[in-house]
Amino acid sequence: MPTILILEDNDQYRALLTEVLTSVGFDVCAESNGLAADKALENQPVDLVITDLVMPERDGLGTIRHLRETHPELPVIAISGDTPLNTGLYLTLAQKLGAARILEKPFSTKTLVSAVCEALMPPEPKATAPMPTPAAIVAG
Repeated sequence: MPTILILEDNDQYRALLTEVLTSVGFDVCAESNGLAADKALENQPVDLVITDLVMPERDGLGTIRHLRETHPELPVIAISGDTPLNTGLYLTLAQKLGAARILEKPFSTKTLVSAVCEALMPPEPKATAPMPTPAAIVAG
């Protein structure tokens, strides 16, 4: 089963996210801030990062920036529930920085599991224009 790294400074919320995701079969490691993510990623490869956006040490936006530089293919789900005004702004910025999914707290366990499954799906190949046939080139 895929391994998920959760970055959440609220102990209770971190425990809840861990419980929900392990209950459906994911392996989970959890840390309280973005700087701790660096050490966690050195010790264990992960398939997905879920990061809160408002945290001490290194916030979620800084963490997403850092992950795009160090692990560009690693999908990230950004979560936030700071204040209504800040939450929308932070989540929009997270998406622009490359978060695969964004979730506004509070969200249901069904929404969380669905977002995780979607983020873990390999990206669909980009459609390319069919190559012209030699006859089409000659007929030009």
